[in-house]
Amino acid sequence: MKNQIVRGKCVDMSVDGQGIAKADGLVIFVKGLIKDEEADIKIIAEKKNYAYGIIDKLITPSIHRSNPDCPIAYKCGGCDYRHIDYDYQLILKKELLINTLKGFNVLNVIGDDNPFYYRNKIQIPVNNHKFGFYRKNSNDIVEFDDCLIESEIANKIISDLKKILVDENLDSYIRHILIKHAKATNQIMVCFIVRKMNLNFDNVVTYLTSEYPDIKSIMLNLNDKDTNVILGTEEKVLYGDSYIIDEFDGIKVKISLKSFYQVNSGQMLKLYNKVKELSGVDKDTRVLDLYCGIGTISLFMSRYAKSVTGVEIVEAAVNNAKENAKLNNINNCDFILADAGKNMDMYLKDKDLVIVDPPRKGITEELINSFIENRIKKIVYVSCNPATLARDLDIMKEYYEIGDIQPVDMFPFTRHCEAVVSLTIK
Repeated sequence: MKNQIVRGKCVDMSVDGQGIAKADGLVIFVKGLIKDEEADIKIIAEKKNYAYGIIDKLITPSIHRSNPDCPIAYKCGGCDYRHIDYDYQLILKKELLINTLKGFNVLNVIGDDNPFYYRNKIQIPVNNHKFGFYRKNSNDIVEFDDCLIESEIANKIISDLKKILVDENLDSYIRHILIKHAKATNQIMVCFIVRKMNLNFDNVVTYLTSEYPDIKSIMLNLNDKDTNVILGTEEKVLYGDSYIIDEFDGIKVKISLKSFYQVNSGQMLKLYNKVKELSGVDKDTRVLDLYCGIGTISLFMSRYAKSVTGVEIVEAAVNNAKENAKLNNINNCDFILADAGKNMDMYLKDKDLVIVDPPRKGITEELINSFIENRIKKIVYVSCNPATLARDLDIMKEYYEIGDIQPVDMFPFTRHCEAVVSLTIK
């Protein structure tokens, strides 16, 4: 059946952003096809119960289809929804959450008022004199001139670096370029992830600092391992500090090279306000913030709570969180180096509210059992993965009343969506 052209109608969207079409009983996953569209589809791969296809000819286009404003939209692996108007993206994300979180009530997605150039962190792989993004499911690099979801200033810096790094014969030693842009303060960090450290970046540093005065940190990071991990362990500061400072809602935060910080800082504040609203926090509330990272939620909540204890397994992040508390003269926050998924009973027993913001794998069964055994009154769960959120809520619903799930679009033009929900002990 491969290379055959069939006519099918898109009946739904998959979790990875593809259209799900049906043609003569066959389910076909089609990149770029939108729900309710009809198309002639060329089969490019066939499995036992389904196939993959590409659009050969669009017969009935969706009223929500837009012409991609990015010339590499169909090549790059970044934006799954570049061909869909933004308001409809939010509807699709809600539907995907409803399909995944069956039995729970999902509210409308809180959208981004300006869904362009929102990312404050950009990672660019470099290979064979090419600078760009990886093609989806591939190690091929797709070059670009202007990415519409990355910071505008980062786009300009990358454009300049393409030439200067080649001129300096440095590009063959570079694996990735990482840029962080603190949107509120405009401070910028540039890091070159390199295969060896003894390289001369003097001319690059001179150029960048003279052309971009907002650059406050230029670093090298050594990664000589043959893995998919981007950052190595050894770092060297070439210029300025090992961190930049951003600010949100009056809170200053130091962001180091390895700090986790929400990539959409504008939407981050909407998310944190929703966490506060759902938590019912007051000046008598003792909060435990699990998977706290560099302490952004902890610091935000500390202004409304009696005390906040953050728990994080990454030592550099804990140190960063402590520095951030000092930077803001916040005295009712403390941070603990520990695995939030294990042995939390000692920290849970005197807490009124727990906030969890785990990685994509969700929370452990041991932690869930600790919540139940310690009869934690209120939990606010922030999730970046609907599948693990659904799994965890299904376990906890016997013991907790599950509130409405509030999605927040942290990643416009992609298939991803953050969600927050409150759980109240029965």
